[in-house]
Amino acid sequence: MNRDPELVRLELDNQIAGGRAFVAAGPEISARYGTAFDTVAGLATPTCAAWDYPLFNRVIGAGVLRPLDERGIDAVVRHFTAKGRAPCVEVYPGITSPELLSALGRAGFTDSGHGFESHVLETDRAIDLALPGIAVRNVAPAERTHFGELVRDGFDMSGDGVLGPFFVDLTVASLTHLGGDGAAFIASADGEDAGSGQLVLTTRVAGCYSGSVLEKFRGRGIQKALIAARVGEGLARGRRVFISQTDPDSASGHNLHDLGFRPLYRATWFTRPA
Repeated sequence: MNRDPELVRLELDNQIAGGRAFVAAGPEISARYGTAFDTVAGLATPTCAAWDYPLFNRVIGAGVLRPLDERGIDAVVRHFTAKGRAPCVEVYPGITSPELLSALGRAGFTDSGHGFESHVLETDRAIDLALPGIAVRNVAPAERTHFGELVRDGFDMSGDGVLGPFFVDLTVASLTHLGGDGAAFIASADGEDAGSGQLVLTTRVAGCYSGSVLEKFRGRGIQKALIAARVGEGLARGRRVFISQTDPDSASGHNLHDLGFRPLYRATWFTRPA
């Protein structure tokens, strides 16, 4: 696993930009879903009242982007308690210092057993991939709601009365917020829209997010086509570093590796009771 410190920092900066656009695109979104993207102890800290999933309720980059000491941990606990959420600090095995792990343990934090794997590709060449019947197009502003619906359905959230609208509304708002620093793509199979992928651009980096495929189209290489399209767009915009996050040891991660990505690091969420 490549743990190049500069790549890790660049990747986290891209995550922060994408996360801020997603959960804090504007006051209407924040009021509707109770989202915020605050700075606590100098570290980016998203929270979300609508969904308690740690990805939307965590401290990002502790010990990597900025130190986190005992006073900072106390501030984190107070912040999450005020938000009605379990305090959560993201930890990076093999990167996070033993001193920080010990401080978190003394404060009552334990490994939740959940997290994600980050992947990176450094390249100046497009991915040559052609699949019969599969096409990918760039999403125009008029299609953003449709794109958000594909993201929702690809993540199997259409039946959830709260998270279904959440996925659509925040996806649309994030694209508006990002403007020229973002892009979205829809993949079709034999003329029928089948999958989604979003791009977030920061210094040197193109981040690949919201990669999902509708259930009936899975297994046809659509996710790979969306990855290739985003790499091509990033190259056209001057980026040479591409990142993405997946569940550990997942099919999505394998698709990335098949196209040349490699593991960058794993993250795990340390939490304590609210």
